[in-house]
Order: sequence, then C-alpha cells, then structure tokens
Amino acid sequence: MVRILGTCAALALIIILAFPFARDAYHRYEVGRRLDPADRAAFQNWSGDPASFMRSLYERCELINGRGAPACDAYK
Repeated sequence: MVRILGTCAALALIIILAFPFARDAYHRYEVGRRLDPADRAAFQNWSGDPASFMRSLYERCELINGRGAPACDAYK
C-alpha cells in the first residue's frame, strides 16, 4: 500500500514539475505554426516567451500599417 501511494505521489510530483515546460512548449509550437517563414526564423532565435514575440510583431505591424489595421489581426 505504501509503495502504491509513493508511486502515485512521485507521479503527481513529476506531472506538477513538467506542466510549466509542457505549456511553454505548446505555446511555442502554436506561435511558430502561425508565422510565415521569415518570422519563424526570427522566432527560433527569440529568447523571450511566445506572447512577447507576438506582441512585438503586432506592434511592428501597427507601426507599418497604422493602428487597428486589418493586416495586423493575424498577430493578435
């Protein structure tokens, strides 16, 4: 019984510790999937989080196309 409880506790601990890494990997995958090849290469070199990369692309798009431009909707 103790062995089963210990195994369950160890499994729960592994899941809790792995969750943030899995979530970050999933977000990086989702952002990378939505980008065109030029932005995808820049994203691979990005050291920050995926949300800040998309925010910087959106801000750059707004500078080029104007605030609220429909072309920038892909970066929201």
